[in-house]
Amino acid sequence: MGIAERKAAKQFEEMHYPKLKKDIDAAARFDVPVEMDWTSLAAEGYEHLYEETWPKVYFAPLIGALRAISQDDLGRESLQGSLKRVVIRNSAGNSSASSLATFRDGVLTLDHEPATNVDEVEDRQQAIQKALEAAPELPNVYGTKDPLRAFLDWEAKGLDATLQAVLRIAWRQQAGIPLVLPRLGLSLRSGRSVNGFVREILEDRREGRAVLLYVPSESGVPYDEAILIPVGTIEAISILDIPAFGALRRDSVPVPSLLQLRRQLAAVEARVRAATETSVTLGLAPGVDATSAEELRALGFLAERAREVLEALVKDDVGRATLREKVKRIHLRTDKHASVALTDGTLELVTGRRPVDWHTRAELEKAVEAAL
Repeated sequence: MGIAERKAAKQFEEMHYPKLKKDIDAAARFDVPVEMDWTSLAAEGYEHLYEETWPKVYFAPLIGALRAISQDDLGRESLQGSLKRVVIRNSAGNSSASSLATFRDGVLTLDHEPATNVDEVEDRQQAIQKALEAAPELPNVYGTKDPLRAFLDWEAKGLDATLQAVLRIAWRQQAGIPLVLPRLGLSLRSGRSVNGFVREILEDRREGRAVLLYVPSESGVPYDEAILIPVGTIEAISILDIPAFGALRRDSVPVPSLLQLRRQLAAVEARVRAATETSVTLGLAPGVDATSAEELRALGFLAERAREVLEALVKDDVGRATLREKVKRIHLRTDKHASVALTDGTLELVTGRRPVDWHTRAELEKAVEAAL
C-alpha cells in the first residue's frame, strides 16, 4: 500500500466510517464491535474509488442484512445473543457474494475484494443474512469415531433384541417418521444367507415366531420377494450401513435455526390466540437453549406437528373451549422419551431426542386430547 492508498484509507476512516458505524448499530439495535483491516482493504491503484466502492461492497450489504434480521423482537434478541463481532477484510482474494460471509463462534467475517463486482449489493446482503440466520450443520454419521455408536445406543444385547430394534424402526417409519430402514443380512443354521428389510415378526402358536423379510426387486430380479424365516433358525445378523442405524433419510427433515424455530412458534401462537381469543403463550420451555442441530431438528419437527394438532383442535367447538378454559401456556422441549402433560395451566409437549422417539401427528393429537 503506497502513500496515496494510505491517505485515501485514512480519509475514509475519519470522514465516512463514523457515520457508517452508526448506521450499523442502528440497524442491529445495539453497539456492534467492528474490526476493520484497513491495510488489506486499500487495494493499490483504486484509491480514488474507496469512497464509492467500500460502502457498496461491505457496509450497505451489512446494514441491510442487520436491518432485515432485526425487523421484529425475535430477530433483535437472536442477533444480540449471537453476534459478538464483525471483521471486515480482504485477505482471500474473494470476489463472489456467495463466499463473502462466514459466521463462527459469534464472529461475522466479511472477506471480499474492495473493487470487484461492486454493484452486487443485494447478493451480498442475502449472503450475510443467510450466514447470520444459518442453522447448525448436522454431524456426518459416517465421520464419527465410533461407527457402531448409533447401534450401541439402542442397548440391543442379543439377536432377538436386535430384531426388535429393527422392527421398531420399521414400525415408526410406517407410522410417518422418515427413518432409514436398516437392511439386514441373516445367516441361517442351514448355511444359507439372505438379506432384506424386516417388515414384521409373525407369531403362530404351533410354529412359533418367524421374521417376515422383504426383498425388493433389484439386480436384475424383476419381482419383489417375501421370505418367512423361523427366528430359531437364525445364527447371525449382519446390519448393513451400521452408522446410519435409526437415522432419518437425508434431507427429509430440515434443521431450523433457533430464530426460524422461534418465529415458527410465534406464528402458531398468533393463530391459537386469535382462535381462542385468549393470551395463551406458546414457545420453548424455560431453560431450553437449543443449540445443537439434533435438538433443533427434533423441536422443529415437534413444532410442525403441534401446529397441525392445535389448528385442528381450535376448529372444533369443544376443543377450542377446552383450550380456552384449561391452557395458559404451551411449552415445547426435548427429553429421552416423548410425552404430553397438562400441569397448572401449562401444556407441555415433549419430543424424544432420537427420531424414532418423535411424535407423529396422530400420536400427538391423541396424547393432547388425553391430557386435556
